[in-house]
Amino acid sequence: MANRRRDIVKFRKKPRAAVIIFTIILIYLIAFISMYISKSKVRTYEVYAGSLTSNSVYKGIALRTEKVFNSSFSGNINYYIREGVKAKVGDTIYTVDETGRVAEILSQLNNDKNSLSADNLKVIKSTLNSFKVDYSGDEFNKVYDLKADINSTVLQSINENIVNNLDSIISKTGSENLFQTIKSDTSGVVEYAIDGYEEFNEDKLSSSVFDKNNNPKNNLKTESLIVANNPVYKVITSEDWFVYIPLVQSDIDKYELTGKSVVKIRFVKDDITTNADFSIVEKNGGMYGKLSLSKYMIRYANERFLDIELIASNSTGLKIPVTSLVDKDFYTIPKEYLTTGGNSNSYGFLCEHLNSDGNLVTEFKEVNIYSTTDTLCYVNTADFSPGDNIVKIDSTMRHIIGTTAALKGVYCVNTGYTTFRKVEIIEQNKEYCIVKKGTLYGITVYDHIILDGYNMKENVIIY
Repeated sequence: MANRRRDIVKFRKKPRAAVIIFTIILIYLIAFISMYISKSKVRTYEVYAGSLTSNSVYKGIALRTEKVFNSSFSGNINYYIREGVKAKVGDTIYTVDETGRVAEILSQLNNDKNSLSADNLKVIKSTLNSFKVDYSGDEFNKVYDLKADINSTVLQSINENIVNNLDSIISKTGSENLFQTIKSDTSGVVEYAIDGYEEFNEDKLSSSVFDKNNNPKNNLKTESLIVANNPVYKVITSEDWFVYIPLVQSDIDKYELTGKSVVKIRFVKDDITTNADFSIVEKNGGMYGKLSLSKYMIRYANERFLDIELIASNSTGLKIPVTSLVDKDFYTIPKEYLTTGGNSNSYGFLCEHLNSDGNLVTEFKEVNIYSTTDTLCYVNTADFSPGDNIVKIDSTMRHIIGTTAALKGVYCVNTGYTTFRKVEIIEQNKEYCIVKKGTLYGITVYDHIILDGYNMKENVIIY
Protein backbone atom coordinates (compact mmCIF):
# COMPACT_ATOMS: atom_id res chain seq x y z
CA MET A 1 0.00 0.00 0.00
CA ALA A 2 2.86 2.30 0.83
CA ASN A 3 4.41 1.72 -2.61
CA ARG A 4 1.15 2.61 -4.33
CA ARG A 5 1.01 5.98 -2.60
CA ARG A 6 4.53 6.80 -3.75
CA ASP A 7 3.53 6.14 -7.38
CA ILE A 8 0.93 9.00 -7.39
CA VAL A 9 2.10 11.92 -9.58
CA LYS A 10 0.54 15.40 -9.21
CA PHE A 11 -0.28 17.30 -12.44
CA ARG A 12 -0.66 21.07 -12.79
CA LYS A 13 -4.15 22.23 -13.58
CA LYS A 14 -4.47 23.73 -17.06
CA PRO A 15 -5.90 27.23 -17.09
CA ARG A 16 -9.43 27.43 -18.34
CA ALA A 17 -10.04 28.85 -21.81
CA ALA A 18 -12.52 31.42 -20.47
CA VAL A 19 -9.87 32.93 -18.24
CA ILE A 20 -7.48 33.29 -21.17
CA ILE A 21 -10.09 34.96 -23.36
CA PHE A 22 -11.10 37.32 -20.55
CA THR A 23 -7.47 38.27 -19.96
CA ILE A 24 -6.95 39.08 -23.66
CA ILE A 25 -10.09 41.22 -23.77
CA LEU A 26 -9.06 43.02 -20.58
CA ILE A 27 -5.62 43.81 -21.99
CA TYR A 28 -7.21 45.08 -25.22
CA LEU A 29 -9.64 47.31 -23.32
CA ILE A 30 -6.88 48.73 -21.13
CA ALA A 31 -4.75 49.45 -24.19
CA PHE A 32 -7.68 51.02 -26.06
CA ILE A 33 -8.67 53.21 -23.11
CA SER A 34 -5.06 54.27 -22.58
CA MET A 35 -4.73 55.23 -26.24
CA TYR A 36 -8.06 57.10 -26.14
CA ILE A 37 -7.07 59.05 -23.02
CA SER A 38 -3.57 59.85 -24.23
CA LYS A 39 -4.51 60.95 -27.76
CA SER A 40 -5.50 64.55 -28.39
CA LYS A 41 -9.22 65.25 -28.60
CA VAL A 42 -10.58 66.01 -32.06
CA ARG A 43 -13.13 68.80 -32.23
CA THR A 44 -16.05 68.41 -34.60
CA TYR A 45 -18.76 70.71 -35.94
CA GLU A 46 -22.38 69.88 -36.78
CA VAL A 47 -23.42 71.22 -40.17
CA TYR A 48 -26.61 73.28 -40.32
CA ALA A 49 -28.41 75.45 -42.86
CA GLY A 50 -28.03 79.20 -42.57
CA SER A 51 -26.60 82.42 -43.95
CA LEU A 52 -23.50 84.39 -43.12
CA THR A 53 -25.23 87.27 -41.38
CA SER A 54 -28.43 87.55 -39.41
CA ASN A 55 -30.14 90.64 -40.79
CA SER A 56 -30.88 93.48 -38.39
CA VAL A 57 -33.96 95.72 -38.32
CA TYR A 58 -33.56 99.45 -37.72
CA LYS A 59 -36.12 102.15 -36.98
CA GLY A 60 -35.61 104.78 -39.66
CA ILE A 61 -36.95 108.29 -40.11
CA ALA A 62 -38.30 109.21 -43.55
CA LEU A 63 -37.60 112.72 -44.88
CA ARG A 64 -39.25 114.14 -47.98
CA THR A 65 -39.70 117.47 -49.74
CA GLU A 66 -42.80 118.63 -47.85
CA LYS A 67 -44.62 121.95 -47.81
CA VAL A 68 -47.26 122.80 -45.17
CA PHE A 69 -50.16 125.12 -46.07
CA ASN A 70 -52.13 127.19 -43.56
CA SER A 71 -55.78 128.18 -43.87
CA SER A 72 -56.75 131.78 -44.59
CA PHE A 73 -60.24 131.24 -43.22
CA SER A 74 -62.04 129.93 -40.14
CA GLY A 75 -65.09 127.70 -40.19
CA ASN A 76 -66.33 124.23 -41.08
CA ILE A 77 -63.77 122.53 -43.34
CA ASN A 78 -64.36 119.87 -45.97
CA TYR A 79 -61.65 118.13 -47.99
CA TYR A 80 -62.00 117.05 -51.61
CA ILE A 81 -58.71 115.27 -52.38
CA ARG A 82 -58.08 111.84 -50.91
CA GLU A 83 -54.98 111.53 -48.75
CA GLY A 84 -52.06 110.04 -50.64
CA VAL A 85 -53.39 111.17 -54.04
CA LYS A 86 -51.36 113.40 -56.32
CA ALA A 87 -53.07 116.76 -56.96
CA LYS A 88 -52.27 119.05 -59.86
CA VAL A 89 -52.27 122.84 -59.88
CA GLY A 90 -55.86 124.14 -59.84
CA ASP A 91 -57.44 121.13 -58.12
CA THR A 92 -59.83 121.95 -55.27
CA ILE A 93 -58.20 120.79 -52.03
CA TYR A 94 -60.75 121.94 -49.46
CA THR A 95 -63.56 124.38 -48.74
CA VAL A 96 -64.37 126.41 -45.64
CA ASP A 97 -67.96 127.13 -44.60
CA GLU A 98 -67.53 130.32 -42.60
CA THR A 99 -71.25 130.64 -41.64
CA GLY A 100 -72.18 127.03 -40.95
CA ARG A 101 -75.10 127.14 -43.41
CA VAL A 102 -73.71 124.33 -45.60
CA ALA A 103 -73.52 121.97 -42.61
CA GLU A 104 -77.12 122.83 -41.74
CA ILE A 105 -78.32 122.10 -45.28
CA LEU A 106 -76.39 118.79 -45.40
CA SER A 107 -78.02 117.62 -42.18
CA GLN A 108 -81.41 118.04 -43.87
CA LEU A 109 -80.49 115.78 -46.80
CA ASN A 110 -81.82 112.25 -46.96
CA ASN A 111 -79.93 110.01 -44.51
CA ASP A 112 -79.43 107.39 -47.21
CA LYS A 113 -77.33 109.84 -49.15
CA ASN A 114 -75.08 110.33 -46.15
CA SER A 115 -74.32 106.62 -45.67
CA LEU A 116 -70.80 105.26 -46.18
CA SER A 117 -69.98 104.12 -49.70
CA ALA A 118 -68.72 100.64 -50.52
CA ASP A 119 -65.24 102.09 -51.12
CA ASN A 120 -65.27 103.83 -47.73
CA LEU A 121 -66.31 100.60 -45.98
CA LYS A 122 -63.55 98.73 -47.83
CA VAL A 123 -60.96 101.26 -46.62
CA ILE A 124 -62.16 100.95 -43.00
CA LYS A 125 -62.07 97.14 -43.16
CA SER A 126 -58.54 97.21 -44.60
CA THR A 127 -57.43 99.67 -41.91
CA LEU A 128 -58.80 97.43 -39.14
CA ASN A 129 -57.18 94.30 -40.61
CA SER A 130 -53.79 96.02 -40.88
CA PHE A 131 -54.07 97.21 -37.29
CA LYS A 132 -54.92 93.69 -36.10
CA VAL A 133 -51.87 92.20 -37.84
CA ASP A 134 -49.36 94.89 -36.81
CA TYR A 135 -50.60 95.69 -33.30
CA SER A 136 -48.17 95.35 -30.42
CA GLY A 137 -48.88 96.11 -26.77
CA ASP A 138 -45.64 98.10 -26.67
CA GLU A 139 -47.13 100.69 -29.06
CA PHE A 140 -50.54 101.47 -27.61
CA ASN A 141 -50.42 104.93 -29.18
CA LYS A 142 -51.27 103.25 -32.48
CA VAL A 143 -54.83 102.91 -31.18
CA TYR A 144 -55.16 106.68 -31.45
CA ASP A 145 -53.77 106.58 -34.98
CA LEU A 146 -56.40 103.94 -35.81
CA LYS A 147 -59.15 106.18 -34.46
CA ALA A 148 -57.85 109.09 -36.52
CA ASP A 149 -57.67 106.99 -39.69
CA ILE A 150 -61.27 105.77 -39.31
CA ASN A 151 -62.49 109.30 -38.56
CA SER A 152 -60.70 110.48 -41.68
CA THR A 153 -62.51 107.90 -43.79
CA VAL A 154 -65.90 108.91 -42.36
CA LEU A 155 -65.18 112.59 -43.01
CA GLN A 156 -64.03 111.69 -46.52
CA SER A 157 -67.46 110.15 -47.12
CA ILE A 158 -69.15 113.34 -45.89
CA ASN A 159 -66.97 115.43 -48.18
CA GLU A 160 -67.87 113.23 -51.15
CA ASN A 161 -71.51 113.77 -50.26
CA ILE A 162 -70.99 117.54 -50.41
CA VAL A 163 -69.53 117.26 -53.90
CA ASN A 164 -72.42 115.09 -55.06
CA ASN A 165 -74.96 117.60 -53.68
CA LEU A 166 -73.38 120.91 -54.63
CA ASP A 167 -76.16 121.72 -57.08
CA SER A 168 -78.78 121.05 -54.40
CA ILE A 169 -76.93 123.23 -51.88
CA ILE A 170 -76.62 126.13 -54.32
CA SER A 171 -80.29 125.91 -55.31
CA LYS A 172 -81.38 125.93 -51.65
CA THR A 173 -79.20 128.93 -50.75
CA GLY A 174 -79.33 130.76 -54.02
CA SER A 175 -75.63 131.51 -53.72
CA GLU A 176 -72.52 130.09 -55.31
CA ASN A 177 -70.32 131.92 -52.81
CA LEU A 178 -71.65 130.06 -49.83
CA PHE A 179 -68.18 128.83 -48.83
CA GLN A 180 -64.54 129.53 -49.60
CA THR A 181 -62.96 127.21 -52.15
CA ILE A 182 -59.19 126.70 -51.91
CA LYS A 183 -57.37 125.32 -54.93
CA SER A 184 -53.86 123.94 -55.09
CA ASP A 185 -51.10 126.18 -56.42
CA THR A 186 -48.56 123.34 -56.18
CA SER A 187 -48.61 119.86 -57.69
CA GLY A 188 -47.75 116.94 -55.46
CA VAL A 189 -49.04 114.24 -53.13
CA VAL A 190 -51.56 115.56 -50.60
CA GLU A 191 -51.34 114.56 -46.94
CA TYR A 192 -53.46 115.70 -43.99
CA ALA A 193 -51.16 114.85 -41.06
CA ILE A 194 -48.28 116.92 -39.69
CA ASP A 195 -45.67 116.00 -37.09
CA GLY A 196 -43.12 118.82 -37.02
CA TYR A 197 -40.58 117.05 -39.25
CA GLU A 198 -41.76 118.69 -42.48
CA GLU A 199 -38.73 121.03 -42.58
CA PHE A 200 -36.33 118.64 -40.83
CA ASN A 201 -32.95 117.91 -42.46
CA GLU A 202 -30.02 115.59 -41.82
CA ASP A 203 -27.99 118.30 -40.04
CA LYS A 204 -30.45 118.00 -37.13
CA LEU A 205 -30.07 114.22 -36.73
CA SER A 206 -29.60 112.91 -33.18
CA SER A 207 -30.49 109.80 -31.21
CA SER A 208 -33.60 111.45 -29.73
CA VAL A 209 -35.06 111.95 -33.21
CA PHE A 210 -35.83 108.23 -33.50
CA ASP A 211 -38.23 108.28 -30.56
CA LYS A 212 -41.48 108.91 -32.40
CA ASN A 213 -43.28 109.61 -29.12
CA ASN A 214 -41.43 112.94 -29.00
CA ASN A 215 -43.36 114.17 -32.03
CA PRO A 216 -46.84 112.63 -32.17
CA LYS A 217 -48.68 112.89 -35.46
CA ASN A 218 -51.48 115.46 -35.68
CA ASN A 219 -54.16 114.22 -38.06
CA LEU A 220 -55.75 117.41 -39.41
CA LYS A 221 -58.51 115.59 -41.22
CA THR A 222 -60.19 114.52 -38.00
CA GLU A 223 -61.10 118.13 -37.24
CA SER A 224 -64.35 119.48 -38.68
CA LEU A 225 -63.45 123.10 -37.80
CA ILE A 226 -60.41 125.06 -38.93
CA VAL A 227 -58.98 128.27 -37.46
CA ALA A 228 -57.35 130.81 -39.72
CA ASN A 229 -53.54 130.60 -39.95
CA ASN A 230 -53.53 127.00 -38.67
CA PRO A 231 -52.06 124.15 -40.75
CA VAL A 232 -54.66 122.61 -43.05
CA TYR A 233 -52.74 120.22 -45.33
CA LYS A 234 -49.32 119.53 -46.80
CA VAL A 235 -47.97 118.58 -50.21
CA ILE A 236 -45.02 116.29 -50.99
CA THR A 237 -43.51 117.74 -54.15
CA SER A 238 -40.85 115.17 -55.09
CA GLU A 239 -40.73 111.42 -55.66
CA ASP A 240 -37.20 111.37 -54.23
CA TRP A 241 -37.03 110.70 -50.51
CA PHE A 242 -34.62 109.53 -47.82
CA VAL A 243 -34.63 107.20 -44.83
CA TYR A 244 -32.00 107.61 -42.11
CA ILE A 245 -31.13 104.75 -39.76
CA PRO A 246 -28.88 104.97 -36.66
CA LEU A 247 -25.63 102.99 -36.90
CA VAL A 248 -22.76 102.00 -34.64
CA GLN A 249 -19.32 100.81 -35.71
CA SER A 250 -20.22 97.15 -35.15
CA ASP A 251 -23.08 97.53 -37.67
CA ILE A 252 -20.70 99.03 -40.22
CA ASP A 253 -18.23 96.17 -39.73
CA LYS A 254 -20.92 93.48 -39.70
CA TYR A 255 -22.44 94.55 -43.01
CA GLU A 256 -19.15 95.82 -44.49
CA LEU A 257 -20.81 99.18 -45.14
CA THR A 258 -17.63 101.25 -45.47
CA GLY A 259 -17.42 102.42 -49.08
CA LYS A 260 -20.65 100.67 -50.05
CA SER A 261 -22.86 102.74 -52.38
CA VAL A 262 -25.90 100.46 -52.73
CA VAL A 263 -27.63 98.23 -50.18
CA LYS A 264 -30.62 95.92 -50.30
CA ILE A 265 -33.39 96.73 -47.82
CA ARG A 266 -36.80 95.40 -46.81
CA PHE A 267 -39.72 97.45 -45.54
CA VAL A 268 -40.89 95.31 -42.62
CA LYS A 269 -44.42 96.72 -42.66
CA ASP A 270 -45.45 95.02 -45.90
CA ASP A 271 -42.39 92.95 -46.89
CA ILE A 272 -41.36 95.13 -49.85
CA THR A 273 -37.73 94.60 -50.90
CA THR A 274 -35.70 97.06 -52.98
CA ASN A 275 -32.22 98.49 -53.54
CA ALA A 276 -31.32 101.91 -52.14
CA ASP A 277 -28.38 104.21 -52.73
CA PHE A 278 -26.36 104.29 -49.53
CA SER A 279 -23.92 106.54 -47.71
CA ILE A 280 -22.80 107.08 -44.12
CA VAL A 281 -23.25 110.52 -42.57
CA GLU A 282 -21.85 111.68 -39.24
CA LYS A 283 -23.92 114.30 -37.44
CA ASN A 284 -23.91 115.56 -33.85
CA GLY A 285 -21.68 112.78 -32.57
CA GLY A 286 -23.61 109.94 -34.20
CA MET A 287 -23.37 107.84 -37.35
CA TYR A 288 -26.35 107.31 -39.63
CA GLY A 289 -27.02 105.32 -42.75
CA LYS A 290 -28.61 107.44 -45.47
CA LEU A 291 -30.89 105.46 -47.78
CA SER A 292 -31.77 107.38 -50.94
CA LEU A 293 -34.90 106.19 -52.76
CA SER A 294 -36.88 107.17 -55.83
CA LYS A 295 -39.60 104.52 -55.51
CA TYR A 296 -42.43 103.79 -53.06
CA MET A 297 -42.67 107.40 -51.84
CA ILE A 298 -46.46 107.51 -52.26
CA ARG A 299 -46.82 104.05 -50.66
CA TYR A 300 -45.25 105.30 -47.43
CA ALA A 301 -46.17 109.00 -47.72
CA ASN A 302 -48.09 108.99 -44.43
CA GLU A 303 -45.32 107.15 -42.53
CA ARG A 304 -42.62 109.17 -40.75
CA PHE A 305 -41.00 106.20 -39.03
CA LEU A 306 -40.35 102.93 -40.84
CA ASP A 307 -38.82 99.63 -39.73
CA ILE A 308 -36.05 98.88 -42.22
CA GLU A 309 -34.21 95.57 -42.50
CA LEU A 310 -30.72 95.63 -43.98
CA ILE A 311 -30.31 92.53 -46.10
CA ALA A 312 -26.68 91.49 -45.90
CA SER A 313 -26.94 88.63 -48.38
CA ASN A 314 -29.40 86.43 -50.22
CA SER A 315 -26.99 83.51 -50.06
CA THR A 316 -28.30 80.57 -48.08
CA GLY A 317 -27.01 77.03 -47.86
CA LEU A 318 -24.95 74.98 -45.43
CA LYS A 319 -22.93 77.03 -42.95
CA ILE A 320 -19.51 75.68 -41.98
CA PRO A 321 -16.37 77.16 -40.35
CA VAL A 322 -13.57 78.29 -42.63
CA THR A 323 -11.15 76.27 -40.46
CA SER A 324 -12.82 73.05 -41.62
CA LEU A 325 -11.87 73.63 -45.27
CA VAL A 326 -9.10 71.54 -46.81
CA ASP A 327 -7.67 71.04 -50.29
CA LYS A 328 -7.35 67.48 -51.57
CA ASP A 329 -5.60 66.43 -54.78
CA PHE A 330 -7.48 64.33 -57.33
CA TYR A 331 -6.46 62.78 -60.61
CA THR A 332 -7.94 64.71 -63.53
CA ILE A 333 -8.97 62.45 -66.41
CA PRO A 334 -10.45 63.56 -69.74
CA LYS A 335 -14.21 63.14 -69.63
CA GLU A 336 -14.25 61.38 -72.99
CA TYR A 337 -12.66 58.30 -71.35
CA LEU A 338 -15.52 57.91 -68.87
CA THR A 339 -17.82 54.96 -69.53
CA THR A 340 -20.26 52.63 -67.76
CA GLY A 341 -19.83 48.99 -66.78
CA GLY A 342 -21.10 46.24 -69.03
CA ASN A 343 -23.68 44.90 -66.56
CA SER A 344 -24.40 48.05 -64.57
CA ASN A 345 -24.84 51.78 -64.78
CA SER A 346 -21.79 52.42 -62.63
CA TYR A 347 -19.24 54.89 -63.97
CA GLY A 348 -15.62 53.98 -64.48
CA PHE A 349 -12.75 53.59 -66.94
CA LEU A 350 -11.23 50.84 -69.10
CA CYS A 351 -7.84 50.12 -67.54
CA GLU A 352 -5.06 48.49 -69.56
CA HIS A 353 -2.57 46.17 -67.83
CA LEU A 354 -0.56 42.96 -68.25
CA ASN A 355 -2.13 39.76 -66.93
CA SER A 356 -0.27 36.86 -65.32
CA ASP A 357 0.57 35.47 -68.75
CA GLY A 358 2.15 38.72 -69.84
CA ASN A 359 -0.68 39.58 -72.22
CA LEU A 360 -2.07 43.11 -72.50
CA VAL A 361 -5.74 43.16 -71.40
CA THR A 362 -8.37 45.78 -70.63
CA GLU A 363 -10.58 45.68 -67.59
CA PHE A 364 -13.44 47.95 -66.43
CA LYS A 365 -12.73 49.68 -63.13
CA GLU A 366 -15.58 51.34 -61.24
CA VAL A 367 -14.65 54.64 -59.58
CA ASN A 368 -16.32 57.50 -57.74
CA ILE A 369 -16.45 60.74 -59.73
CA TYR A 370 -16.10 63.57 -57.20
CA SER A 371 -16.54 66.41 -59.65
CA THR A 372 -16.71 67.11 -63.36
CA THR A 373 -16.15 70.03 -65.70
CA ASP A 374 -16.95 70.25 -69.40
CA THR A 375 -13.78 68.31 -70.18
CA LEU A 376 -12.45 66.66 -67.00
CA CYS A 377 -13.39 64.17 -64.28
CA TYR A 378 -11.95 64.32 -60.76
CA VAL A 379 -11.07 60.85 -59.42
CA ASN A 380 -9.71 59.82 -56.02
CA THR A 381 -5.95 59.26 -56.12
CA ALA A 382 -6.48 56.00 -54.20
CA ASP A 383 -8.21 54.49 -57.26
CA PHE A 384 -5.14 54.62 -59.53
CA SER A 385 -1.37 54.70 -59.45
CA PRO A 386 0.74 57.19 -61.38
CA GLY A 387 1.51 55.79 -64.84
CA ASP A 388 -1.62 53.62 -65.13
CA ASN A 389 -3.09 53.50 -68.63
CA ILE A 390 -6.75 53.87 -69.51
CA VAL A 391 -8.28 53.32 -72.94
CA LYS A 392 -11.03 55.23 -74.68
CA ILE A 393 -13.90 52.90 -75.59
CA ASP A 394 -14.09 51.93 -79.28
CA SER A 395 -10.80 53.71 -79.91
CA THR A 396 -7.05 53.23 -79.74
CA MET A 397 -6.62 56.46 -77.76
CA ARG A 398 -4.90 56.08 -74.40
CA HIS A 399 -4.38 58.32 -71.38
CA ILE A 400 -1.64 58.01 -68.77
CA ILE A 401 -2.79 58.72 -65.21
CA GLY A 402 -0.73 61.37 -63.44
CA THR A 403 -2.11 64.92 -63.69
CA THR A 404 -3.70 66.17 -60.47
CA ALA A 405 -5.75 69.15 -59.34
CA ALA A 406 -7.16 70.15 -55.96
CA LEU A 407 -10.78 70.26 -54.83
CA LYS A 408 -12.05 72.16 -51.81
CA GLY A 409 -13.76 70.06 -49.15
CA VAL A 410 -14.06 68.96 -45.53
CA TYR A 411 -13.46 65.78 -43.53
CA CYS A 412 -16.73 64.12 -42.50
CA VAL A 413 -16.70 61.79 -39.46
CA ASN A 414 -20.22 60.35 -39.43
CA THR A 415 -18.83 56.81 -39.74
CA GLY A 416 -16.22 57.22 -37.00
CA TYR A 417 -13.32 57.88 -39.37
CA THR A 418 -12.46 60.80 -41.63
CA THR A 419 -13.73 60.81 -45.21
CA PHE A 420 -13.30 63.66 -47.67
CA ARG A 421 -16.45 65.44 -48.82
CA LYS A 422 -16.38 68.03 -51.59
CA VAL A 423 -17.93 71.48 -51.04
CA GLU A 424 -18.83 74.31 -53.41
CA ILE A 425 -18.48 77.70 -51.71
CA ILE A 426 -21.20 80.29 -52.41
CA GLU A 427 -20.01 83.02 -50.05
CA GLN A 428 -17.35 83.39 -47.41
CA ASN A 429 -16.15 85.75 -44.68
CA LYS A 430 -13.31 85.49 -42.17
CA GLU A 431 -15.03 82.92 -39.94
CA TYR A 432 -17.67 81.03 -41.92
CA CYS A 433 -18.64 80.10 -45.44
CA ILE A 434 -21.89 79.12 -47.10
CA VAL A 435 -21.71 76.04 -49.34
CA LYS A 436 -24.23 74.57 -51.75
CA LYS A 437 -26.73 71.97 -50.64
CA GLY A 438 -27.20 68.67 -52.43
CA THR A 439 -23.83 68.45 -54.19
CA LEU A 440 -22.55 65.05 -55.30
CA TYR A 441 -20.18 63.60 -52.68
CA GLY A 442 -20.94 66.65 -50.56
CA ILE A 443 -22.29 67.24 -47.07
CA THR A 444 -25.82 67.52 -45.70
CA VAL A 445 -27.49 69.07 -42.67
CA TYR A 446 -26.47 67.45 -39.34
CA ASP A 447 -23.29 65.91 -40.76
CA HIS A 448 -20.34 66.09 -38.37
CA ILE A 449 -17.11 67.46 -39.81
CA ILE A 450 -13.62 68.10 -38.44
CA LEU A 451 -13.33 71.64 -37.10
CA ASP A 452 -9.58 71.99 -37.79
CA GLY A 453 -9.29 70.36 -41.18
CA TYR A 454 -5.63 71.05 -41.93
CA ASN A 455 -4.54 69.19 -38.78
CA MET A 456 -6.23 66.01 -39.98
CA LYS A 457 -5.77 63.37 -42.67
CA GLU A 458 -8.19 61.10 -44.50
CA ASN A 459 -9.13 57.63 -43.15
CA VAL A 460 -8.15 58.45 -39.56
CA ILE A 461 -10.23 56.70 -36.88
CA ILE A 462 -11.79 59.30 -34.59
CA TYR A 463 -14.01 57.12 -32.37
